[in-house]
Amino acid sequence: MQRYFVTSNNNEIIFSTDDIFHISVVMRNKINDLIEIVLDSNVYLAKIISFKPFKVEIVSKIEENHELNGFIRLILCSLRGDKNEFVIQKAVELGVKEIIIVESTRSVSKILDKKDSKLVRYKKIIKEAKEQSKRTFDVNIDILSFKDISNLKSDLSIIPYEATNESISNLGIILNECKDKIVNVIIGPEGGFTKSEVEYCHSLNYKEVSLGRRILRSETASLFILSLLSYNMETK
Repeated sequence: MQRYFVTSNNNEIIFSTDDIFHISVVMRNKINDLIEIVLDSNVYLAKIISFKPFKVEIVSKIEENHELNGFIRLILCSLRGDKNEFVIQKAVELGVKEIIIVESTRSVSKILDKKDSKLVRYKKIIKEAKEQSKRTFDVNIDILSFKDISNLKSDLSIIPYEATNESISNLGIILNECKDKIVNVIIGPEGGFTKSEVEYCHSLNYKEVSLGRRILRSETASLFILSLLSYNMETK
């Protein structure tokens, strides 16, 4: 069943124009059809009672939990083309609670001067991914400069780094610490981190980890480490 994130005003449930179009034109729903809505992080079954104006009434509350036992913050150095959008979509599906896009030294895509327009696009992608993956809580997103990661507090911070001397077995030890924690994970751009950026992360207590013997693309590394974090937060 399709899920929609809504707001309320004076006890009136408010849908976005895009959602109303999707319900009436794309899904071709009819009067008395049921849909799922998320209001203030609670999920409800709602019945369509009118299209002009569009109105629903709540039928029942749905008790469910699709969220992780922990808080993952993905810090992604801006990637070229539509790769940011791809990683954002998949990160939401994997349970990430916050996404920070940063402009690093080797980021080909310079994003700070396009922050406002990019955030509009990214928030739309997040909304659709939340609906698809049955999330109930909001996923925050922002665009910052690299130095501003110092303001992103966490219980555990990790930096996958291809030049690390750590073995991948050390990653398993670190992942066992992540349940019910706030975890920062920072992913470098296509050209990798500079030495000074790695040292800066060290100064903020980021732990270096290896993702194996192969050199992964940034988007692959993102999905790899997020999948491991998601698994550990759900099963431990």
